[in-house]
Amino acid sequence: MPLADTTTAVALQPGVLLREIAAGYGVVTAAVATESMGPLRRELVLSTPTYDVWVMSWPAGEAADLHTHEQHVAFHVVSGSLMEERIGNGVATRRTHVAGDTVVVPPATPHRLISLHTSTTVHVHAKELA
Repeated sequence: MPLADTTTAVALQPGVLLREIAAGYGVVTAAVATESMGPLRRELVLSTPTYDVWVMSWPAGEAADLHTHEQHVAFHVVSGSLMEERIGNGVATRRTHVAGDTVVVPPATPHRLISLHTSTTVHVHAKELA
C-alpha cells in the first residue's frame, strides 16, 4: 500500500498528512518493537525520519492517562470503539470513535482514550513534519 512520501508533506498540513497515513496503514505484517503498558499493548510497525506508526491493542475498559503530544498525532480505529476525552479551555469534551474513524490530535491538546470494546488502533506520531 502506498504511503505519502516526504514530498507530499510539503503539500499537506501535518495533521492531514498523518490522518492519511493512519487511515491507510490498517494492515501490518511485522512489528519493529513491542511495548506493554499493563494490559494495553502497542507495537512500533514503522519508523521514518518524519513519523512513527504504532498499532495499539486495547482490552475493553482500558484507558490511557490524560496526556499531550509535542507534535501532531493521528489515529485510526481499525476495530472496536473508543471514547476520546479532550480538555480545552478548562472544558472536557467526549466523542466516541468507531471502526473506520480517523482523528487528528493537534499538538499540546490534552486528551485520553478509553476503550469501550476490545479495540485496535493505528497511531501516527509526527517527528519533523513542516
